[in-house]
Amino acid sequence: MRRIIYIIVGLTIVLYVFSCNSEEYYIPKPKAKIKIELPSQVTSVFEDDIMKFSYSNSAVLEKDDNVYKIKYDSYNSDIVFSVKEIIDLDLDVYNFENKITVHEKQGADINVNIIEDSESEMYGVLCYLEGNKIATSSQFFITDSTNYFVSGVLEFNTSINPEIEVQNDIMKKEVWKFINSFKWSSIPK
Repeated sequence: MRRIIYIIVGLTIVLYVFSCNSEEYYIPKPKAKIKIELPSQVTSVFEDDIMKFSYSNSAVLEKDDNVYKIKYDSYNSDIVFSVKEIIDLDLDVYNFENKITVHEKQGADINVNIIEDSESEMYGVLCYLEGNKIATSSQFFITDSTNYFVSGVLEFNTSINPEIEVQNDIMKKEVWKFINSFKWSSIPK
């Protein structure tokens, strides 16, 4: 009887050792994908004595004197821009370039797009900024070169990091749509 007990205990120990030493094939769980609703394709139009532009109905427009905010709450971001009369165009362009240089010194890569439509008297620059730990990914200015200077930025409530890259790409497209819809009210059609 003792011999049977030793055999059973021995077999149990051997089976336990073999079962503990075998490596199981492990498949890690994939990262969850976030569900993001795209901004509405239906747009609202804003028009005053100076300018006219459209923006998504997913956003809310706020105006405070000469500062405008198109707020996209679902993306925690805003397109913020100001309008001013031109006193010194060279100084305005210089100040814009300095803002871009600050981001460049912080490690941002810059992709510059020239805006030029002489028929509509629209001239300017749209800069896409690439990099981590920056608060903006787009800065732009639009001018008619004689009367008005519009300077704007895409702002996020957090720093831009890989976790919000999808929202960043969507908002860059919204900035592009905004600039393409922008027109001067005083220019005949």
